[in-house]
Amino acid sequence: MVTYRLGKQLISLDLPDTTKKEVDFTDTSFFTTSPHRHLPTPAQVRAMSKDIDTSSQPTPIKFRNLNLIVKFGLYVIIVEALNLWMVKKVFHDKVPVPGLFCWRVDDEGYVFIYMELIEGPTFEECWNRLCNIEKRAISDQLSRIAETLRQLEQDPSDQFIGSINRECHLDYVFLNQLITGPFPSIKEFNDWFTYPSHGLLPDNGEIKFTHAELEQRNIIVSSFTPVQIVIVN
Repeated sequence: MVTYRLGKQLISLDLPDTTKKEVDFTDTSFFTTSPHRHLPTPAQVRAMSKDIDTSSQPTPIKFRNLNLIVKFGLYVIIVEALNLWMVKKVFHDKVPVPGLFCWRVDDEGYVFIYMELIEGPTFEECWNRLCNIEKRAISDQLSRIAETLRQLEQDPSDQFIGSINRECHLDYVFLNQLITGPFPSIKEFNDWFTYPSHGLLPDNGEIKFTHAELEQRNIIVSSFTPVQIVIVN
């Protein structure tokens, strides 16, 4: 059980067990709208992939008839799914993320994240055709989304810097580091991150919930005008 504060509201959550190889979220639309539908197996997803043997980040597989997309790969991690679950549970529709249906881990250690399929171009794909006003509108919407995420606060007596399940820090900045937390305080994080220049950074800041990779390719926008963010992944 973890406890957070969102404004004046206390939120207590039992995080899903990330050690399990199969977890279904049966309260989501995939299961509630058509109880007799079946999810494709990891083997079926693998069979449909054209680049699983040549890419470290295989192209996600879409099942349009099931309104489903599966992100998978050797470097996909369950914490990604946990983040989606957390954001949806806490913020509902205030932060646009795809619904999470389940995750699977196959015998080769590949993680498969089954999500709601949301169609649309990425911000990266449509950047060159957007006018300055549209770019500014999307940037402003992103700013509001980031600020909403940062409103979630940890219990002051139980703070840490790391992944939401108290595992290591997964920011790409630290990808090649041997030890990436979690850290119980800003001071310990600064000691690790900035040595020997720790004196340049204060130890009395605030720890915030945030997105570690808010890039154009992770943002799906509408294909109609006015252009707006449909999904942040």
